[in-house]
Amino acid sequence: MNNQASRRSFMGGIGVAAGFGSPSFFEGHTETGTDIGTGQMTESDISVPGGSYHVFRSNGQYHVMNNSSDGIEFSSGADDNAEEAFQYAFDETPDNGGTVIAETHEFQFGGPASMEDNTVLTGSTGSKLVASSTGSRVGFTERELDVGHDLIQVRGDNTAVTNIEFDAGGTRLDNHAIQAENCDGLVIANNKTINGFQMAVSFVECQNVVVRDNQVIDPNWYGITSRGARDGLDLRQSRDVLIQGNRVTDVTFNNIAPYNVTNFSILGNVCYRGGHSLIACSPSQQGAIVGNICRDLELEPIAADPGGEAGLEIEYKETHLLENVRNTADETSFDITVANNHVENCGVGFIARTVPISEEDENGFRQTKRPYSFTVTGNAINDCDTGILVRSGADGVIATNTLRNNDTQIDIKNTPFTQNIQQDLNVTR
Repeated sequence: MNNQASRRSFMGGIGVAAGFGSPSFFEGHTETGTDIGTGQMTESDISVPGGSYHVFRSNGQYHVMNNSSDGIEFSSGADDNAEEAFQYAFDETPDNGGTVIAETHEFQFGGPASMEDNTVLTGSTGSKLVASSTGSRVGFTERELDVGHDLIQVRGDNTAVTNIEFDAGGTRLDNHAIQAENCDGLVIANNKTINGFQMAVSFVECQNVVVRDNQVIDPNWYGITSRGARDGLDLRQSRDVLIQGNRVTDVTFNNIAPYNVTNFSILGNVCYRGGHSLIACSPSQQGAIVGNICRDLELEPIAADPGGEAGLEIEYKETHLLENVRNTADETSFDITVANNHVENCGVGFIARTVPISEEDENGFRQTKRPYSFTVTGNAINDCDTGILVRSGADGVIATNTLRNNDTQIDIKNTPFTQNIQQDLNVTR
């Protein structure tokens, strides 16, 4: 088999599923099924690599039907075990690629389903995947919270999850709507998450990642993040990441958190109502945060960090490091451009800082582990306690920003912890 050709054609299918593929992918195939661009059942000519499997609900059971066969291939044994039907469909997709289609039903899961290489999971209009409670315990918020489970685990290369609503059922610990691990070529697009989740959309140790046009509403801890909710907190490094056009709201901690990511872009997202910084790099390298709207950092913070919480943040934080990046260049944030964002009604508009584990290490760490080579330009920062705050940082440029109605417009600490921070042409009103 020509692996390169197979990968190229499959990634075209992922693009269509996410809404930005090439129409040429459809040429030369005629099948009846779900249009993976719109999520609607059609009689149109579509191409699905390796065929498609439809998961649907009927007579109190979940069923799977292959669009190339004449009848139902699999029926689950109980009304609350939709993961069995999805797992069957994932396992049956051929190695060279296939699509699993969640039809217009509510699917009650009793545990996670896991998808492997070359698989697209997509929904029809009204497809909803719902989690169940597995118990309760006291969480990081010092309140007893319902414990849940992941819904979809992605464990393969060249994969996509699109056009589905995920409902945590009120569970708020130890669970993700979508959790990807060790993937190369991942698209998460046009989904919606509601009613809980410790981390709504999460990926760790992944590369070539696109997270685009999702709605994340009221997860518990994090909205879209490159860290997992298992083994403490999974912080394995990811690279080549695009997070674009998402709306993330009502989050206990960070709305968008590219932690331990290198080569990344955070573009055109809308983030509001969070408890910690709305977009936070901790640490991340060689990236851009451009054209986002961050407003209303108004929820009660949990374990607030020094300097206040911000609309936009770059930092070194010792608790966010794995041993394999400690004492390497990747342990801190550098070469990040923060440009053309709108920040409003946050404790701090933009912050650069260093947070060690022990207060007794603070002075040394703030000088040796500080963010560096960052550019903050063209941003509009309004109605904050402090517009721009640099507690520690080196070789930064802060220029051509517009700051209005902030109690303190720009605060660059004149200490050994800041070095070569250039300010030019900032406008204050």
